[in-house]
Amino acid sequence: GRVTDLRLIPSEELGRPRIDVVVQTSGQLRDLAASRLFLISRAVKMAAAADDDAYPNHVAEGVIESERHLVNRGVSPKEAREMSTSRVFGGVDGNYGTGIQSMVEAGDRWDDASEIASVYINNMGADYGCEESWEQMREYAFEAALTNTDAVVQPRQSNTWGALSLDHVYEFMGGMNLAVRNVTGKEPEAYLSDYRNRNNVRMQEVKEAIGVESRTTLLNPAYIKEKMKGGSGDAATIAQTVTNTYGWNVMKPDAIDDELWDGIYDTYVADKNNLGVKDFFRETNPAAIQEMTAVMLETVRKGLWDASPEQIEAIARLHTATVEEFGAACTGFVCDNAKLREFIASKVSPQAAATYNEAVATARAENIASDENSMVMKREELNHPDTITNRINGAIVAAAVVIAIVGLLLLIRRRRRWKEK
Repeated sequence: GRVTDLRLIPSEELGRPRIDVVVQTSGQLRDLAASRLFLISRAVKMAAAADDDAYPNHVAEGVIESERHLVNRGVSPKEAREMSTSRVFGGVDGNYGTGIQSMVEAGDRWDDASEIASVYINNMGADYGCEESWEQMREYAFEAALTNTDAVVQPRQSNTWGALSLDHVYEFMGGMNLAVRNVTGKEPEAYLSDYRNRNNVRMQEVKEAIGVESRTTLLNPAYIKEKMKGGSGDAATIAQTVTNTYGWNVMKPDAIDDELWDGIYDTYVADKNNLGVKDFFRETNPAAIQEMTAVMLETVRKGLWDASPEQIEAIARLHTATVEEFGAACTGFVCDNAKLREFIASKVSPQAAATYNEAVATARAENIASDENSMVMKREELNHPDTITNRINGAIVAAAVVIAIVGLLLLIRRRRRWKEK
């Protein structure tokens, strides 16, 4: 069943237009299945060169548009012609990640999502279409390939993850969505190609997928009750899902609406289901509720959620009270976002703000001291390799002496037995 070669399907047999595609390969597929990527690249070139078309050939049109875009960007006509058919891209320098996840979550370090899109394009624009150009980073090639993109599709074959439960989905699929919007100036459609049930394969809009997942997990009282039977890890899972919701809100704002954030507020801050969720977090993982409330307030600060003044005040009170009681858990949202800290302090009383700022400052100072001590220990280890070497050498010598003595005793015994015979 392995595909070994390709043939061009005649246009009349195909019965529809030829569709231009861009493939964003994962690091694993790139490393394990390079031959498949080469076949995809060949297929694009074959489709682009087809001249028997009874239907529109959007592949050929896309190649022409890519070439035009590259020339307008200052690429030589010869190079633009060579690069115009590139459609398989992945991480630069053999990397596995996009490099945008920490940037997305550091909201005080970017003002416009286009900054994130630029990083994504730069980090994921290496060409993996053929052996000759393998891993080459050719400027504007990825950008040119995206110029006519209308839709972003992410395959889904497993029930173990969803759009919200796995951060890599917003990182890769969301990152591609953001890159397309940055290049084309329009919001692409986004779908999960759902293969979980082979008898019911379907395309699911990402907003629908997020809505289904949030209502069956994040906002579902039955699900939350089961999670509350667990401990710190289960609390952290809920917090991570809230963080991933924020990530999607940054990457594709129309996929996350105010209703979802209102639901998160009602469930975890107002506790409308009377589950005792705040006590659960306080007892098992105070850092998780600090993270969740910080993420919610950052969503407000970024203008992604039009929360009411009452909601903002309640979230800020819960956040600062938890920081005061347990100390600041210095995640990026809680400790490392100066603009967010100022925003939070402005939403509580001056006394609460002073206590909150002091707690965060103390935690930050302790983290810095801890990092410095760690570096000192590492330097000391590096500066005294002779001590380590001497210890190792001493152990080797001792072991060699023991082996020699045992060997000598065995030899003496054998000689004695031989003489006795």
